[in-house]
Amino acid sequence: MTKYEHQIVPVTTPLYVDDAGNAITTHSMLKAFGRCPKQTDYKYHQRLKPRIIRTDDKPLHRGTWFHKLLEEYYAGRSWRAAHKQLVDQYGRLFDEEKDALGDLPAEMEQLMKSYLWHYGADKEDRYHGWKVHETELTLEAPWPDGNGVYRMRLDALIEDDYGLAIVDHKSHVRLPDHGFRLRDKASALYIWCALANDIPVYGFIWNYVLAKAPTKPALVDKGSRLSRSKIVTDFPTAYRAIKEYGLDIDPYRDWLRYLKSQRWQGPDHVQSSPFFRRDTLEKDDAMLARVMKEAMRTRDRMHGYDWTDPDAVERVVDRSCSWCRFSDLCTVEMFQGTDHPQAANIRRQQFRTGDPLDYYYDEKPTNDES
Repeated sequence: MTKYEHQIVPVTTPLYVDDAGNAITTHSMLKAFGRCPKQTDYKYHQRLKPRIIRTDDKPLHRGTWFHKLLEEYYAGRSWRAAHKQLVDQYGRLFDEEKDALGDLPAEMEQLMKSYLWHYGADKEDRYHGWKVHETELTLEAPWPDGNGVYRMRLDALIEDDYGLAIVDHKSHVRLPDHGFRLRDKASALYIWCALANDIPVYGFIWNYVLAKAPTKPALVDKGSRLSRSKIVTDFPTAYRAIKEYGLDIDPYRDWLRYLKSQRWQGPDHVQSSPFFRRDTLEKDDAMLARVMKEAMRTRDRMHGYDWTDPDAVERVVDRSCSWCRFSDLCTVEMFQGTDHPQAANIRRQQFRTGDPLDYYYDEKPTNDES
């Protein structure tokens, strides 16, 4: 055997199993494996979880923060109470971590207020045409070939004028285009899993939120007027700024009228808000069947993969490596080997170990879990 060869070891244990020994598969697992087996090795086989916050984590933490506020709101609980808890957690971070994240407490509160105004929470209809049946609902279904279980967690199950639909809250720096939604496999798998659980959903709703709070207009000319520099903002933010600065509202009425016209008017109206968007798609049985066949093939490769030799696990190197949480460790191990002291230091400093699917359980691990 040369130094470039490795022994093939028969694999008898799937990547992840439940207490009953069933192979569990989620869309995140399929996506990670399709993206890069080495990333899957770190996240799901070695079960490494980030210990520290990096500068490029800001979109992730913005999304996590805002997702929690939406979860509480649609569950009928107080989003303000959840926000306060997150602010308290933020206050316990190191200064370097706060610098990396920015002023998330103020940004997320402002964004949530804008979201509620945009979708009419100040009106009598609290959920603007939605009847919310479930939030953060975990569903499982056996694969059609009986080889293990698919697990999903939907953000909300709602009912509108067309029937039941799955809602997925998504935070993005740039909102995805229609082509992405047509090709998206997660939505197809979610619809299939819901139908397999006798939940007759008609489609999937992407509830998009831009991962950036509306910009507050600045004062110029010694505080006599708002800056005319181009900014991306919304009606409540601009209106509050004018009132806060004590300015005459008349010169800004046309601008405010334009911003107010961007407010949600229903699924059948054109959407023009740069911050919030909702898109609904139905996916027919034939399309679901094609996605299932593809997913099951990826599942088989993933659960049957030989993880025993870490040096033999393939890396897919492309631009996405720049924002992969395991990029430092991956680079050192490629050049120095998994047993090198520098690799051990990175593991100790940047990661802890924990259940990669703890998101699906009510009891989350604490920050002290190791």
